[in-house]
Amino acid sequence: MPSSLSPWLCLVPLVLGFLSTGVSTTPLPRAGPHGPCSLEGVEIKGGSFQLLKEGQALEYVCPSGFYAYPVQARTCRSTGLWSTMLTKDQKVVKQAECRAIRCPRPQGFENGEYWPRAAYYNLSDEISFRCYEGYTLRGSANRTCQQNGRWDGLTAVCDNGASYCPNPGIPIGTRKVGSQYRLEDSVTYYCNRGLTLRGSQRRTCLEGGSWSGTEPSCQDSFMYDTPGEVAEAFLSSLTETLEGVDADDGHSPGEQQKRKIILDPSGSMNIYLVLDGSDSIGSGNFTGAKNCLKAFIEKVASYGVKPRYGLLTYATDTNVLIRVSQPQSSDAAWVTEQIDKISYDDHKLKMGTNTKKALQAVYNMMSREREHPREGWNRTRHVVILMTDGLHNMGGDPVSVIHDIRSLLDIGRDRKNPREDYLDVYVFGVGPLVNQENINALASKKDREQHVFKVKDMDNLEDVFKQMVDESQMLGLCGMVWQHTEGTDHHRQPWQAKITVTRPSKGVEKCMGAVVSNYFVLTAAHCFTVDDEKESIKVAVGGKRQSLDVDALFFHPEYNINGKKEKGISEFYDYDVVLIRLKNKLTYTETVRPICLPCTEGTNRALRIPLATTCKQQMEELLPAKDIEAFFVSGWTKDGKERLGRKGVYIKHGDKRDACERDAQHAPGYEQVKPISEVVTPRFLCTGGADPVADPNTCKGDSGGPLIIHKRSRYIQVGVISWGVVDLCKDPKRKPQVPPYARDFHINLFQVLPWLKDKLQDELDFL
Repeated sequence: MPSSLSPWLCLVPLVLGFLSTGVSTTPLPRAGPHGPCSLEGVEIKGGSFQLLKEGQALEYVCPSGFYAYPVQARTCRSTGLWSTMLTKDQKVVKQAECRAIRCPRPQGFENGEYWPRAAYYNLSDEISFRCYEGYTLRGSANRTCQQNGRWDGLTAVCDNGASYCPNPGIPIGTRKVGSQYRLEDSVTYYCNRGLTLRGSQRRTCLEGGSWSGTEPSCQDSFMYDTPGEVAEAFLSSLTETLEGVDADDGHSPGEQQKRKIILDPSGSMNIYLVLDGSDSIGSGNFTGAKNCLKAFIEKVASYGVKPRYGLLTYATDTNVLIRVSQPQSSDAAWVTEQIDKISYDDHKLKMGTNTKKALQAVYNMMSREREHPREGWNRTRHVVILMTDGLHNMGGDPVSVIHDIRSLLDIGRDRKNPREDYLDVYVFGVGPLVNQENINALASKKDREQHVFKVKDMDNLEDVFKQMVDESQMLGLCGMVWQHTEGTDHHRQPWQAKITVTRPSKGVEKCMGAVVSNYFVLTAAHCFTVDDEKESIKVAVGGKRQSLDVDALFFHPEYNINGKKEKGISEFYDYDVVLIRLKNKLTYTETVRPICLPCTEGTNRALRIPLATTCKQQMEELLPAKDIEAFFVSGWTKDGKERLGRKGVYIKHGDKRDACERDAQHAPGYEQVKPISEVVTPRFLCTGGADPVADPNTCKGDSGGPLIIHKRSRYIQVGVISWGVVDLCKDPKRKPQVPPYARDFHINLFQVLPWLKDKLQDELDFL
């Protein structure tokens, strides 16, 4: 039985250590002049600790809602003593303790008032903002203190629109100096002692009425980015555009603010993946980072785009594994193979940290590209994804290399065309010893964007990665799925259609189908009769209650359920397919999308094979001569409630096919049919049985639904559910014994291609 059909995905940047909830069981080392530090007296009140870096550091762990005071981590010094614990006021503390997390209070709020006013705010406390007369509130009027010690929502600002630039506001916890917002005026932000400023300390009013840099915030050591915040800030507005995108396409300012990264099929993007392999990161984090990098590359590739990748790891020295100039650097499969070869032990003997040298290697890649430019090189976008804890003890300050890269790419020189869109440097805090000031200094700073992150742990990272991609620009791509955990069944099966046929005095016939284009739904022909009126047929998609009207039915011309009655075969399901044409064009949404059909250019793109690939080659890719993992979607429940559940099956396409076909003789009315090829024609795919594992079987209401293969993060329909040997759903109150001959038969879409092409030639691009 196939396991989960959704690939494991995780977020590249958020690769952090697994946190232990108990005190380390490592034997207490003896203190020495140059040896490990003793663990006597390092306990934390209300929590526990774990050793890091082979006993050279320790991390305090507190229950949810609490943080380690006054420090989260300590390092073992060469003197054999642990680093001193200092408060924000530089006072020495001898006993660490877990304290309740609280959110900061506003240091100032202009042109309005907030309530309640308090010295501190506990988790789940709420605060509200109101503007004075003549001022309009921008941002969130009500905010709630979250588990990470941050307020949800957006900075509340009261503005009267009288200045050249809008009032930039005072993010909660910061102090602002400057109250003039004319062209070229600046404002400066500060944090209280012990807090680290993230974003831009100084912002300037620019032409066009926008502010330079990124909105600042003041970070405490225990603060981290929630999965939702990371998803929203990092790539939630990622725009993958497959056609007509040019880096110099003249987007309006409003559109530019929404676009952090643009991928297009011409490959006008270089992505540099830079992974810190020093001992402060840890082997577990390093391995997790590798896995997430592969997931990131797979996700990008699933959109049919091919950026060029650079890949390097570093500690004391830098290992350049992939250069963007290499021909295979845009081949996702090859890049993933190279990532598999990376080992944490590559840097085992040299465990210093020279971040500057690593970024210099990125600069050198860019420089070589400029020396030997391809056409349009100056329009290539560059994205640096740096995973590090920000600690560096060799080579000097790495920020200088970021300045060099900006200069190389001509960014910021021309005020009228600053070219800021051509470089994004994302920095992700990895491990428990993150230096927030250092990672903030390296990251890009752009208006209304965030490029630096620190995340608490690995929980929910799979979902975070799925949230990172805004697929709204890709709704027309076939076989795509919106994969958020909070998504509904219709998000996970956006192609699935429910079909009802109401017949007077005969009740309601229920079937399934699949959206294949803006106007067409593909289903089984036996769901209808020649007497069915169009008005009696309703189609529902996307979980919406409102049904869609039908314009016409197009049966396969060779379908004839009564075609072999003279041979004693009461029902004959060959060519059991029909296309429903809808009256009105479907609008694609996150819950309504087309599935991929065989022998189309869309499926070639989904499989990431050359567009010149033939239909026969595509069939060999999808239906090789062996058992093939697939699934169908079951949707009609005994209580009438809508539930769309995937059922994994194997298509018996190899040496097990003959046995699968022979079992058809157990179907009612087929017992005397010989040869069985009279009813099981070459147009059918067969599933079910107990070999290699017990397959689930379809129910009557599943007829017409798609038989689907999930490959390379995309979904491709290869069959239409037609008929089964045994009706296991006849009595929903009983759980029947499943006989080994329980089989299902599906129309093979590769076998009805001429008809599909004829009816859908104006809808899809066939090979």
